[in-house]
Amino acid sequence: MFGELIQEALRNLARHKLRSLLTALGIIFGIASVISMVSAGEGARAAILEQIKELGTSNILINAQKPPAEENAKETGDGDEMLRYGLTFHDLRQIRATLPMVKDALPVHDVKDWAWFKSRRVEAKIRGVTQSYFERLHLHPMVGRTLDDNDEVARARVCVVRARVLREARYVGDPLKLQLKIGAEYYQVVGVLPDYAGKNPDRSILGIDDRALEVYVPFETVVDRLGLTKGTWEAGSFEYSRVELHQIVCTIDREENVTAAARGIQQIFARFHPKKDYEVVVPVELLRSRAQAQRTFDVVLPIIAGIALLVGGIGILNIMLASVTERTREIGIRRAIGATQWDITLQFLVETVTLAVVGGLLGVLLGVVGVHALEHFTEWTPVITPGSVLLSLGISCATGIVFGIYPARRAALMDPVRALRSE
Repeated sequence: MFGELIQEALRNLARHKLRSLLTALGIIFGIASVISMVSAGEGARAAILEQIKELGTSNILINAQKPPAEENAKETGDGDEMLRYGLTFHDLRQIRATLPMVKDALPVHDVKDWAWFKSRRVEAKIRGVTQSYFERLHLHPMVGRTLDDNDEVARARVCVVRARVLREARYVGDPLKLQLKIGAEYYQVVGVLPDYAGKNPDRSILGIDDRALEVYVPFETVVDRLGLTKGTWEAGSFEYSRVELHQIVCTIDREENVTAAARGIQQIFARFHPKKDYEVVVPVELLRSRAQAQRTFDVVLPIIAGIALLVGGIGILNIMLASVTERTREIGIRRAIGATQWDITLQFLVETVTLAVVGGLLGVLLGVVGVHALEHFTEWTPVITPGSVLLSLGISCATGIVFGIYPARRAALMDPVRALRSE
């Protein structure tokens, strides 16, 4: 019975193709907006989790910051001015000695220098790190290995590079046979890390510039061979600066202790760094604030999609009322040959739901196309889930039922005699 009703509904809709299409446009765009917005929300949620995962929810990152020029304390010696700022080895010892919930505190020292491969030169950020740095920040090599304790003890001239370094150097051979010249010495590549997936503004917290080429070298090697003092041209003059540590990565024993550890770190640095040449970043707090923003996003988007569906439902209601008026004589004939009020109600309700579901299917198709266009033209990566498709089709079906009941009941309650007399 339902199959015959659906076939009859499709025939009735096919008789007025343009009118049916225009009626379904509200549903089509409403469902497309539901698909697009739910997919964008899921993509944003996945991106937030992936970004915070890079930082580690049990980590606290302390970054060196150059203070404003008027606050720079410069020491004079041998006729040269030395600018000192940032994190120190003393800070590292204080954290390890006074905060028992800090399971590990890792030093990082950065040096910008040229890396040479034969005659090819690339500007790189040399990151002096320890073995645990890779584990704490979930860095896993695609080729070779990461740095180990033996490299640290021997102050070995070895390095781990990002895959992008090999592309910039135009190297196509075995990467573990590559030697990079950094400064005046050669460093053997022992491992290759994959490139970052997409852009992440949080990488700046890690001291990472997506435009920079990262080369990881044992921390003791950087301190011993590249030093802690560098000279740069600043505002037309040559300036010496000394930064012992550019970053300290603290790993907390339990996630619930992260907030207390962050307060302790703030107290230590407030005491020893009056120039405020540091920044404390707590990834788990970033996760909470972004989750709150995402919840707002999840509330606003369905409201917008609901408004579009409401407009589409009103369009269906309007056209079905017009259809009932046009088919008054048909309704009278059906009642005269034995159709009940329920039969008439079901006929028009099935027709309305069919129109809404067809519009929903077209809306899903348009939504999928829109999501792929959004991914192509923006830096967003929406995620289409089966749940969002089923939800959209369910909403379109519910819209057809809600806005189809009144026209169907109006048709069913017509007086058969008056319906037969209508022209």
